Amino acid sequence: MDGLDLLKQHWNNDDRFPKINKEEIRHMLHQRSSSIIKWVFIISLIELSVGIILGFILPMDQKSTSFESFLDITFGIAFKAVILYFIYRFFKNYRLIKNTTNTKTLLKTILKTRQSVDNYIKFNIYFVIFYGALAGLKEIVTTIINKSVAEGIIMTFLVLIVFTPVILIVTYLLKRYYHILYRRLINKLDNNYEELNRIEK
Repeated sequence: MDGLDLLKQHWNNDDRFPKINKEEIRHMLHQRSSSIIKWVFIISLIELSVGIILGFILPMDQKSTSFESFLDITFGIAFKAVILYFIYRFFKNYRLIKNTTNTKTLLKTILKTRQSVDNYIKFNIYFVIFYGALAGLKEIVTTIINKSVAEGIIMTFLVLIVFTPVILIVTYLLKRYYHILYRRLINKLDNNYEELNRIEK
């Protein structure tokens, strides 16, 4: 529990507890909001760094055709480009919220950050689903081209039986991961937003 939460807990319960004015509460909310957005930026930057490092460490499939390798590289670059865009948005919001003293700007920045985090989470989850489905489709097409239509049909059933549960499990784990990290931060940011709104009213 941080200083602001302790303050709210004792505000009406203890007459001896020092009273502070609206500006001081606003300043505390501002500082806490800035810290939350900074952590969102840091965590997303760490995620991208880990992804890039794994891309260098993990070996490439030597059996892949030049076209398949081209697709993998293209998707990898596109994915990292979108993630970099989100990181830029988080950093921009952090800089904005850190350098502003205007409550209206602070409220708008909180809403923008919340929307950016929601879009960031959705993009990552949808990308995993799309990439998993594409990998399964690639296996089916490769089997049909290199072997036969009959074996391609068998591969289709194998993909549905194996890939679908894997994608569902990975999606669930991603949702849990984002809930633990980002949702908790955003919930705190939402609480700050509500507190600031109450102060302004």
